Amino acid sequence: MSDMSTRPVAAHAFAVATRCASALVAGLLSSYAHSQTMNPVVVTATRTATTIDRALADVTVIDAQAIRDAGAAGLPELLRSAGGVEISQTGGAGSVSGLFVRGTRNSQSIVLVDGIRIESPLGGGGIPEHLPLSAIDRIEVVRGPASALYGSGAIGGVVQVFTRQADADGWWPYASVGFGSQRTRQLQVGFRAAREGTRVALSLARESTGGFESTPPGSPDYQADRDGHRQHSFTAALAHRLAAHWEAGASALVNDGRVDYDDAFSTAATARQAYRSSAFSAWLRGRPLEGWQTELRAGNTSIDYSYRAFTFAPRTDSRTIAWQNSVAAWGGRLLFGLESLVQAIDGDGVTRGGAFLYARDRRATDSVFGGYEHGWGGHTLRATLRRDRIESVGSETTGALAWGWRVAPQWLLRASYGTAFRAPTFDDLYNPFSPNPALRPEKSRGYEFALERHAAAGLLRATAFSSRIDEAIELDAFYTARNLAHARVRGLALEARQTIGAWTLHGGATLQHTEGVHVDPLGGARTGTELARRAPRYGVAGVDYRQGPWRVGVEAIAQARRFDTLGQRMGGYLFVDGRAAYRIDRDWELFARIGNLGDRDYETAAGYRSPPRSLFVGVRYAAR
Repeated sequence: MSDMSTRPVAAHAFAVATRCASALVAGLLSSYAHSQTMNPVVVTATRTATTIDRALADVTVIDAQAIRDAGAAGLPELLRSAGGVEISQTGGAGSVSGLFVRGTRNSQSIVLVDGIRIESPLGGGGIPEHLPLSAIDRIEVVRGPASALYGSGAIGGVVQVFTRQADADGWWPYASVGFGSQRTRQLQVGFRAAREGTRVALSLARESTGGFESTPPGSPDYQADRDGHRQHSFTAALAHRLAAHWEAGASALVNDGRVDYDDAFSTAATARQAYRSSAFSAWLRGRPLEGWQTELRAGNTSIDYSYRAFTFAPRTDSRTIAWQNSVAAWGGRLLFGLESLVQAIDGDGVTRGGAFLYARDRRATDSVFGGYEHGWGGHTLRATLRRDRIESVGSETTGALAWGWRVAPQWLLRASYGTAFRAPTFDDLYNPFSPNPALRPEKSRGYEFALERHAAAGLLRATAFSSRIDEAIELDAFYTARNLAHARVRGLALEARQTIGAWTLHGGATLQHTEGVHVDPLGGARTGTELARRAPRYGVAGVDYRQGPWRVGVEAIAQARRFDTLGQRMGGYLFVDGRAAYRIDRDWELFARIGNLGDRDYETAAGYRSPPRSLFVGVRYAAR
């Protein structure tokens, strides 16, 4: 894609996002004054259930309907369009993906599944491409430093996915089947059931696609083939009420598959990765005394994969035990808890089977955290503090302070300050080809100021943010992890949603400046460069229509030009997705989704094409 062709696209994308945001803001300001407050309940921002206007954080909730509307798209694409984050992908479904939250890179944010951290200890990050949407009931995205609650890695934010659970008495089966271009197929069956204090949920899904050619001719990684993907997933949940105020439960997610890819070190016949990801957790929660809520949770997540072309088959585990408590005290609420995390790596090419092996295969983290929240008049103040002791790395203390002032029934003014850190990963420190055992942990401090309006008919949010990451870890031209002097991110995020009759307008835009500062070790000269794969502008704007049995939506997604790790320029882009659904009766629904309607050719990782125009149609059954 030439520079001349991408400049007008990027400029047009930003202009569209700006106009849409302005129109939505005007619509929100003119909405009727007696709207009731819209307060979905979230848990990720505070580790306890609270309404979104009391979270005092930049939170987005992606509900079950938005997940169903995503069709054949994956979790990374959904987070880009609905979660306000940037992504990178080396191809289509199942390909290596990265999340960039608030200008930070993939390993500087964490992913949770039902409260348990899921990530590869090798490179960090939650590998979102391996988490199937068919298993997910709801997603919460918290942007901003969150190490004071979640520890290492939560510099940019936290993404938590919640698997399907039963929530109403009765028997509720569901199923869906869909077909699409590029030989895409999806099948899902499951049920939810609840009776006399026992809740059960079970789901099975199969997805496959023939894919497309993910690299262009002339690329050093080019292979003349289609890069397909296939996966199977299983989810289950069980909960039982033991007494009036006590409940125990467990959940499981298992997903395995294989994905084809292109690279210069394989052939079209051998460029294939097989993978399995899993998340298991069990919990007990209750109320020992009036005003005291306690929860004990234990879980294990793993991300394992292997390659046909060469001997490298990592087996990774992250085992967590956490005990947290929320107590009404001193006119407010006190939070305190303990957490233990043990991460381990094993497998061919990692701890055995070759001359180049990792120098370390296990690391334990022990943590204690606490916080206090107090409200008076229209004000709320929350303080949190956490201490992490990480084996072979050292100890880190992080904290956060947040204040909110309800200046009017629907308007909230808030400000926050937080520190965060990230310990170097196994790949950063010990990978056998370009290790850097002298790496130091990244440490950040961030500020946030926001004005929000929550109403029954809409949402308006403007958030100014700034963060500085000292000792930021970035890859150099030889793909060796190095500490920079620091990295800095400053920006403004706008989000709006307004319902007018059968129509709903929604949009979001982020304007940011990212910079990594390098210091010459000999002369001391300081140079600043943009951080890789992070754009100065990105956003989304859309409109939905619901009338009778019909539900129709269209969405435009845009990102300005960026640079990749080795300085390759990636042009800006703007593309449009569309979707439609028709309810045949109370339980049956036909649906369709068209992706990249204009068949735009664009990149989110240098040298890799993004999905071309695609059509996906199907039928869905859900007992109501």
